[in-house]
Amino acid sequence: MTGKDDYVLGPAVADWDTLKKPLSVDPITFEIVRHKLAAINEEQALALKAVSVSPIVAGAGDFNNALFTADGRLASMGPQVVFHSGAMPIILRHVMEDFADEEFADGDMYIVNDPYKGAVHHPDVSIMAPLFFEGRLVAWAGVTAHQVDMGGMAVGSVSVRATEKQQEGLMMPPMRIIEKGKLRKDVWRMIMNMTRQPQMVGLDLSGFIASNVVARDRLTELMEQYGADTILTVMEELIRYSERKTREHLQALPDGEVRTCGYLDHDGRENKVYRTDVRIVKDADRLTIDMSDSSPQADGYINCTEGCLVGAVFGGVAPLLGSGIPWNHGILNSIEVIAPRGRICNAVAPAATGAATIGQGWVITLTTAHAISKLLALSEDSRKHSQGVTHGTMAALFTGDTNQHGEPFGNQLIDAQIGGGGANPFDDGLDQTGCFVSPRPHIPNIEYNEIHSPMLFLYRSFFPDTGGDGEQRGGRAAGTAWTPHGVERLRCSLTSHGVEVPISYGQFGGFPGVCSSAMIIHESDVKDKFAQGELPLELEDVRAPIDLDELGGRAQVLEAKQDELPLFPGDIVQYTWQGGGGYGDPLRRAPDAVAADVAAGHVSARRALDIYGVVPGESPATTERRRERMRRERLANASPPPHGTANGYETGAALSRFGAGLVLARNEGEQLQFECECGHVFCDAADNWKEHAARYSLEEDQLPPGIRLHETMELVGYLCPACGRQHSLDVKERAAVPLHDLKITRWVSPEKHS
Repeated sequence: MTGKDDYVLGPAVADWDTLKKPLSVDPITFEIVRHKLAAINEEQALALKAVSVSPIVAGAGDFNNALFTADGRLASMGPQVVFHSGAMPIILRHVMEDFADEEFADGDMYIVNDPYKGAVHHPDVSIMAPLFFEGRLVAWAGVTAHQVDMGGMAVGSVSVRATEKQQEGLMMPPMRIIEKGKLRKDVWRMIMNMTRQPQMVGLDLSGFIASNVVARDRLTELMEQYGADTILTVMEELIRYSERKTREHLQALPDGEVRTCGYLDHDGRENKVYRTDVRIVKDADRLTIDMSDSSPQADGYINCTEGCLVGAVFGGVAPLLGSGIPWNHGILNSIEVIAPRGRICNAVAPAATGAATIGQGWVITLTTAHAISKLLALSEDSRKHSQGVTHGTMAALFTGDTNQHGEPFGNQLIDAQIGGGGANPFDDGLDQTGCFVSPRPHIPNIEYNEIHSPMLFLYRSFFPDTGGDGEQRGGRAAGTAWTPHGVERLRCSLTSHGVEVPISYGQFGGFPGVCSSAMIIHESDVKDKFAQGELPLELEDVRAPIDLDELGGRAQVLEAKQDELPLFPGDIVQYTWQGGGGYGDPLRRAPDAVAADVAAGHVSARRALDIYGVVPGESPATTERRRERMRRERLANASPPPHGTANGYETGAALSRFGAGLVLARNEGEQLQFECECGHVFCDAADNWKEHAARYSLEEDQLPPGIRLHETMELVGYLCPACGRQHSLDVKERAAVPLHDLKITRWVSPEKHS
């Protein structure tokens, strides 16, 4: 039974009488002001980046800023990291609650980084500012950005060893850092005393303050020009407009349930796998996201709290369901989130949360997006937004100590934002797409890193055979290798996931992208080869990275979570991350597209033959005969449907494809049913079609290179028993029954909402 405390958002109930009212301002004024609010967000970002020298903020863009209503609802946000914007309303709520007995004053600003007070995790610091006009509190401005160091047991403040929040570094509940326009030096000194990088963090926080001042000044100018009531009305209308458009989008989709389970490997202490179970119930204009069946919170540092949860859900919903809609609180008003306290997705104190964004939060976003994509795939109008998972992991490499200039040094390499994009029904995924929650991704260039950091890069490269195979192929994975340079020692730690469980899932029979990997090659010959002029290597094939085998040394393969260790000159760090998920059965990919992939070096000739059944240059008839033989071999090696076939069912009238080849149809008895494109009927649309499919499990020696599975997991394909077409390829727990990932209870005709 769901209790009141299980709701993080919601329940979401629409007031359609209000939502359908005409605009309270004329449309031209509405458009002018809404774009001026967006311009304020842009100028906030410019002010922050102009002051910051952090490679995380200025180089990688790991921040966001926003404007809020006086009661704390998100009205307008920047296009940087969606995570932050979704969490800031939770932070604002805590600011208002903690200072309920005090009056906010013009010129006040409040700093927060405690995950139990809304922060995504404690290195993500927020400063929120109440904005006044003619003595009245009219709005709030806020900015959040990741900091290079906030103290704690490890450089970068994300400690693999942490088991409780007190071990992780400075965590501030809402505190007044600016009081009526004057800096509170006691609070400032406390922060600078805790961080290993006071100069860099100090400049970031100064940029935060400048960002909020810009918001104050520009909003004041707008209110002087148009009147405060007009500006506040437009902010309300923006939220109302986004909620109405989101709910109208929901109404145009079928009713039912979709579901995806995502997995997070290693909690910093044990190499255990944790489940994030996202069950989405769509009922008319309401969307409920239920995570009740997720794993209990972990003993390690991978948990997330309410702010991270809401930010992660917002990041998984807004880019897909909110396409073409302003991203603000209207989208949040349209959904409810159920997450019982004590789960890994909604932990209770004092659970450690240092890896929340790059751990549990990341999985929540991608699992939610994968489930939403299944729902969108049923709509002819929305299917173009359905996709395999983009950029399944964030491999965060933290370094610190003293740099080559003799200065205190700390950095988090953000190279892993070069994510592999998920494929969609019409196109392959992009090789360099950025992460799903960052619409405007950035990474520092190599020269920037080498100037400010004691490291020398050997390569930054894409790799063949790393995108998820499918009718449409996922984007390739990237990776980098570097060695310490100009120092005697460097401290390093790694927080990643997806090393023994892929999370860049494919859709509708597409393969997942490859898993993440990382290693250190100790005592290599890299320095000697540089001194002798043998590096960089002259490569005949410029698409290939440097062959590290030529550099000698001893390799240490790292687990998903690596505690802090020392690096010395001659050591080489190499790490790669996941490619994008594929879309549809690879045996349906156009042979010419496979041949082009081989020619471009994206796919090897061996992969083209083994997965796609293609030898470039051969006749189409020969390719089709081979593919038909491969489909028969699939069925011969698969288990028959455990619940048998749908005897007595006749092929119905097709209503819509569910993705690439599964068809939703209505039979003569007016019942909805699932069919294969070949005409085979699986079952009633309320049943689990996978229980009526042939299935096979890919064991370790059968997995495509680059995909690894924890001993508790398996990769299972679900086939049409008649034609052998692959309709799903699921990462699942070995003991679990096939995931009932689609249940349709009401069909919505596209004409009804055209």
